[in-house]
Amino acid sequence: DESGLPNLKKMVANGTKNNTHFWAQINHAGRQATIFSTFKPIAPSAIQLKKLMLFAKPKEMKLEEVKEVEKRYITTAKLCKEVGFTGVQIHAAHGYLLSQFLSPTTNKRQDEYGGSIENRSILLLDIVKGVRAEVGEGYPISVKLNSADFQRGGFNEEDAIRVIEELEKLGIDLL
Repeated sequence: DESGLPNLKKMVANGTKNNTHFWAQINHAGRQATIFSTFKPIAPSAIQLKKLMLFAKPKEMKLEEVKEVEKRYITTAKLCKEVGFTGVQIHAAHGYLLSQFLSPTTNKRQDEYGGSIENRSILLLDIVKGVRAEVGEGYPISVKLNSADFQRGGFNEEDAIRVIEELEKLGIDLL
């Protein structure tokens, strides 16, 4: 929501003094949200992260929840521009939610968001398209992406190249 915008605007004003770039990273932890933040994480599939018993088993997202997350990324980017951030980075790496969609080890969906890398990348690409439509052509968009997730059978270099080719078509400014 917009309740924190006045304070955020002050912080951004300080961060952009002297023509300094100050970009916001937009992310969602998905299944990597610790039990200290939620006992009901969401993820593309109900596959628990088993590290130090710090992560609850996630609930597989329904289609309307996927669309809601997409909307939230886009709204967040719009708000970031409004308060004065000079660019945004969409975090799709390091096992966070968008990375979970990209990886076949954490995305076992049987709908349009699962299966091939083309399907697993739909959410990320739709977010980038939506952010671009919202913030305009002149506003910088970056995507943080792994070249591989280093899991046997997971997101690999070939997948990364295919996603990068699609991101290039969308005209992102930085990878």
